[in-house]
Amino acid sequence: EPLGRGGMGTVYVAEDPDLGRQVALKVATLGEAVSPSEAKGLDPTALTRIRNEARILARLEHPGIVPVHDLGTLPDGRVFYVMKLVRGLRLDEHARREPASPLLLRLFERICEAVAFAHAHGVIHRDLKPENVMVGPFGEVLVLDWGVARWNPDRVHIERETVAEEDRDPETAGPGIAVRDQGPTSVATSVGSGSSPGTAFGTILGTPGYMAPEQARGETDAIDERTDVYALGAMLSFLLRG
Repeated sequence: EPLGRGGMGTVYVAEDPDLGRQVALKVATLGEAVSPSEAKGLDPTALTRIRNEARILARLEHPGIVPVHDLGTLPDGRVFYVMKLVRGLRLDEHARREPASPLLLRLFERICEAVAFAHAHGVIHRDLKPENVMVGPFGEVLVLDWGVARWNPDRVHIERETVAEEDRDPETAGPGIAVRDQGPTSVATSVGSGSSPGTAFGTILGTPGYMAPEQARGETDAIDERTDVYALGAMLSFLLRG
């Protein structure tokens, strides 16, 4: 059943029949088509972003980052990937229940650990905000929605990896790929309720209120780990002041 929809993909709750568990299935959005049979002219950039998001997540094996189980292509050409179904509340919802508590600061520290792990592996999230963090019923903290993340193999601090051409960020892969996705919102793989401030796509990637100045100006070449640190500071301000 549908769980949420964003500019790049739709997330469904799905059943894994072999292991007898529920999972989250993210599929590239069809645009204006109302059914797979009506899909026409699938946007290659959207397909590339879904595939890259799955591959980035697969590289980031960390307790604070949602794990990916599978990646593939549907018969109609849409790319999909399967990930852990995260249950709980978004951080903004959780914060309203426990405003400015020491627990929130401990949760924030764990968010920072997950982001630091990503940075050590050359990945910049670029859309950190409370709506993209899930807090589970047992205190689990997971950073979600890596759909606009950038992986730069030259900034890997842990180990060197070979990057395939199709893995490169659509903004930096060369003149053959242009960023055309104009989707209005990002999707959090959450079972909780509530709406999320929209992620802006195109030249400007991020969410107003959490974007660093270079992001808001569309200066993609200037974006690095400090861009995420700025967003973390904005998240901390939200947790402390609302």
